[in-house]
Amino acid sequence: ALRVNSCQNGKARSNPSATMPQSDGKLLMIPGPCEFHEDVLKVVGEASPSHVAPSFIEEFGATIEMLRKVFLTSTGQPFVLAGSGSLGWDFVVCNLMEPGEKALVCNTGYFSDSWAMCVKSYQGQVVNLQMPVGACVDPAMLEAALKKEKYKIICLTQVDTSTGVKNDIKTLAAICKRIQPDALVTVDGVCAFAAEELRFDDWGVDAALTGSQKALGVPPGLMVCILSQKAIKAAKNRSTPILSYFANALNWLPIMNAYEERKAAYFATPAVTLIRGLYVACKKLLDIGMDNVFDMHLKTSLAFKAACYSMGLELVATDKKHAANTLSAIKLPAGVTKQDLVPKIVKRGVIVAGGLHKKIKTTYFRVGHMGLSAIDPRRQHMVTVIEAIEGALIELGIKVEKGKALAIFKAAMGGYPLKSCL
Repeated sequence: ALRVNSCQNGKARSNPSATMPQSDGKLLMIPGPCEFHEDVLKVVGEASPSHVAPSFIEEFGATIEMLRKVFLTSTGQPFVLAGSGSLGWDFVVCNLMEPGEKALVCNTGYFSDSWAMCVKSYQGQVVNLQMPVGACVDPAMLEAALKKEKYKIICLTQVDTSTGVKNDIKTLAAICKRIQPDALVTVDGVCAFAAEELRFDDWGVDAALTGSQKALGVPPGLMVCILSQKAIKAAKNRSTPILSYFANALNWLPIMNAYEERKAAYFATPAVTLIRGLYVACKKLLDIGMDNVFDMHLKTSLAFKAACYSMGLELVATDKKHAANTLSAIKLPAGVTKQDLVPKIVKRGVIVAGGLHKKIKTTYFRVGHMGLSAIDPRRQHMVTVIEAIEGALIELGIKVEKGKALAIFKAAMGGYPLKSCL
């Protein structure tokens, strides 16, 4: 069962329904960066200690250990580098592929396209398994592709932020392991990890990458990647040099190991304040428990989507079962443009995102519901979003029953007042 007591360091929070809005007073509800806990923001905003200060060595070492628990792995090796989530593609590709080797990119949107371009930039060959816009990876198509030719890595995106579609990593990874057990299963989880269920060891994942600014709950600037021992062995046993200096896992491995052993080491200066923020964020996630974190994101997503359906809105995802729990990609009503709707939502104090997928960019908008907005519903982030969308639709003359969407959301969340995991 979800824990519902709201406390920090044993003390009840004085204002459990407070939000942490932007400097202009608006709530940031895009698919990342998202709203961050005030305890994380406090430590990130403090003066930076040295990267070899005993206190930081302890925090960084503990963070590496906690990341294993967040990703549900006992043997995977965490890497924490300064950079965006996109650096994760470089990190995976440059270390695990050699020039001329093949990658199967299971393509569900904009970010799959970008990953394919990254593979090509390191002289890899790309076979693109293209899915229709709004659809997840078809297991039968994946199986057929794997039976056709051999691949060094298989690139899966757990949630494509451009379409709001979630792939079934457990099923897809099992197919990969059954047909091509030597291939490396790699997962882009930038808009998924620490929110959508991922069991690194149990599902046989070899590389999982993300950025700090989404469900991990830390401002932008960190790339986090977990490599399996099989993946590290592949990096070590290459016949050609790794085609990167900064993203070379073999340069970073002794650094990660040293910090975990509570020793100072240097290859490049780590992003000290952000790592300290990650230390706080990981402690909060693990205090809640990852199964509870997954459950809260699922519950929030289903409740918010039910509210959207009640306003006559539809998702980009072609099957509701495959819609992401971290965001909703919502089709614009007939005759309404992004320029019509989004500014009216912003006027009501909520920042949402426009469309991103090049084929349908002007036909939808996106709302993030991950991290703090999902695991601490007493802040009423989603309530504020629903009220803003409803008000904007009514202003545009769209027929919406005022208050119905919010009532549906509250009922789906288990009543009101809403309860918190924090």
